[in-house]
This record gives sequence, C-alpha cells and structure tokens, in this order.
Amino acid sequence: MNKIQNNFLPSSIQNLSPGEGLAFYIGQLWKTLSIVGGLAFIIYFLLGGLSWLTAGGDKAKVESAQKQITNAVIGLTIILVSYAIILFIQEALEVNILQPEFPNAL
Repeated sequence: MNKIQNNFLPSSIQNLSPGEGLAFYIGQLWKTLSIVGGLAFIIYFLLGGLSWLTAGGDKAKVESAQKQITNAVIGLTIILVSYAIILFIQEALEVNILQPEFPNAL
C-alpha cells in the first residue's frame, strides 16, 4: 500500500503513527495559540495604554482604556494558568504533554 507523504514536513514528523501525529499536532496547536495570545496581549495592552494617554481627561475614554488593559491582563492570566495546569499534569503523570514520546512495542 502506498503512503502519502508531505515532502515539506521533516522526516521525524512524517514517520509518526496516527496517535503520535495527533499528540504532536495538539502540542503544536497549544504552542501556537500561546504565542498568538501573547502577541494579542501585547497589542491589546499597548492600544489600551495609548487610548488612556490620548483620552484627554474624558472619563468615558479613560474607563474604556482601563477596561481594555484589564481585559488584556485577564487574557494573559488565562494563558499563564493554562501553562501552569499543563506543567502540573506533566509532573503528576510524569508525561511530557507538549512533546509526547510513545513507547515502541517492538
């Protein structure tokens, strides 16, 4: 039976079993979402700070900017808590969730 291969992927990824591939992609998805979330935090936080600086004393604009900064910090907190949960699970189960290794039955 012929196997479909994607030549753009490294050979270490191409040779994974279906379960290993799924675990690999879940780990990569979490890492990607963490990076995107971190970048979103930086942008949202800076825009909130800029809005606060340019509010010109308008109370509604200042409150809106404060809410934007608060939401950015809450988002960053969620990302950090998810990372802490993953670390806790890894330590409790002694399994690396983000880079899983499957034993070979052979």
